Amino acid sequence: MEAGQGPSHPAVGPDGEVPKLSNWRYNSPLVQVAGLGLVCFCLPGMFSALNGLGAAGKADATIADNALTALSVSFAICSLLAGAMFNIVGHRVLLLVGGLTYALYVGSYLSYNPAFVITAGAVLGVGAGFLWAAQGAIMVSYPEEDNKGKFISMFWSIFNTGAVLGSLIPLIIEWNSGKSSVSIQTYIAFMVVMVLGSILSLALLPPEMVIRSDGKPVAIHRYSSWTSEAVAVAKLFLDWRMIALSPMFLASNWFYTYQFNAVNGGGLFTTRTRAFNGTLYWTAQILGSMLMGHFLDSSRFVSTSRRVRGLLGLTLLLIVSSVIWGGGLGFQLTFTRSSAKAETDKMDFEDSSEFAGPVTLFALYGLFDAFWQTYSYWIMGALTNDTREAARFVGFYKAVQNAGAASAYQIDANRVSFLVQLIVNWALLTLGCFSAYLVALSVKDIDVEAFVADSGGLQIIVPNAGMGETSLVTIEHTEVSNANDFATGSCAKSQPWIVF
Repeated sequence: MEAGQGPSHPAVGPDGEVPKLSNWRYNSPLVQVAGLGLVCFCLPGMFSALNGLGAAGKADATIADNALTALSVSFAICSLLAGAMFNIVGHRVLLLVGGLTYALYVGSYLSYNPAFVITAGAVLGVGAGFLWAAQGAIMVSYPEEDNKGKFISMFWSIFNTGAVLGSLIPLIIEWNSGKSSVSIQTYIAFMVVMVLGSILSLALLPPEMVIRSDGKPVAIHRYSSWTSEAVAVAKLFLDWRMIALSPMFLASNWFYTYQFNAVNGGGLFTTRTRAFNGTLYWTAQILGSMLMGHFLDSSRFVSTSRRVRGLLGLTLLLIVSSVIWGGGLGFQLTFTRSSAKAETDKMDFEDSSEFAGPVTLFALYGLFDAFWQTYSYWIMGALTNDTREAARFVGFYKAVQNAGAASAYQIDANRVSFLVQLIVNWALLTLGCFSAYLVALSVKDIDVEAFVADSGGLQIIVPNAGMGETSLVTIEHTEVSNANDFATGSCAKSQPWIVF
């Protein structure tokens, strides 16, 4: 075993300290994650705005439910493969190809042929699997330990700004419309933005060119082979942490169907009010991601221990879930599927006295969603800094997430009552919080970063206790197979200067 200095550090200054690089370099993690946010601003951000209208802007949710079911099924399957694709072809290819499938899906609503819309939904599922695997691997692995929550909230804010502005498109175009569906111009506007976002993805740098402020690269690894990736993905189903997080992942997209199709698209609001509600929903998401992200990173005001912050964040999530969904139950008891009103009798945002309560609830649903998604990404980021492993984790997350979404869409397509849907959502969310406590308890304050060295051994970047710097340890494959084995095995015990 050999120990040496960490890779790619800037020169040591005259005072003995390593100077920090600017965060505003093009090759910094901050700028790259912000760029990724802009790509998602144009792609899933616009998709979220359209989907948030309920029924993808149409009067009847049946075709949209079936298309989104096809999307979720193919998304779930592709997500398991997308992590491997990220590790082999890189994120720019996945973002470009995935982005164009968003434009195809929106374009299918111009013809509104059921078979075409459903097929386009299935194709989008593949593309979305590619895009979100790339997005998750970058967002989870690029930031330093004490910035993961902030980076996640920054991304989520930029991404959801796309949904906010996207919601303004139908609001402006449909301002004086008396129709129950949005116009062709609305769909075309979404398509144009999505194509631009796909092209923008080519401006992002490959991971090996991205350098943190301490001079270390965010990822140093060789691309994996198909066989090694297949084995690694299969092992996820035996990883107790992924199993324990599965209820949280399952619930994370399940509630969208209820929120968008029952609450916002259930026949209560006029078309322009549905767009207005969507604008507030996604605006609340920006606030929610900032609050939860900064809470999870707040070593000064919350706790210096990541484990404690993770446990407190999860407790906050459980309390917020209970309060907001409890309020949702009270509102749900006031209407059913059969109580949908004629367009002229529906609630409009100009009717302030009648509208204030429902729109506040819908905005709080958006706040809660951001809390949930931010925590899900943070807990995955607390488990690894390796882009390869992060891509697999996010692929697993998206697979389970979209299995839940597919189930929820079919429950709605089969016209299960809104009240039953709310109860199922609330139960899943509660289960997700309690099972996630097991993983939060296992979070360490420092992750081990590993990559395959040119010599064929495993190189591991570890911190020196109390010294604020890193060391680079090289071990032969015969001694240890991965960073987790190193952190928990005899190698770690033989090196008292290593902190985990």
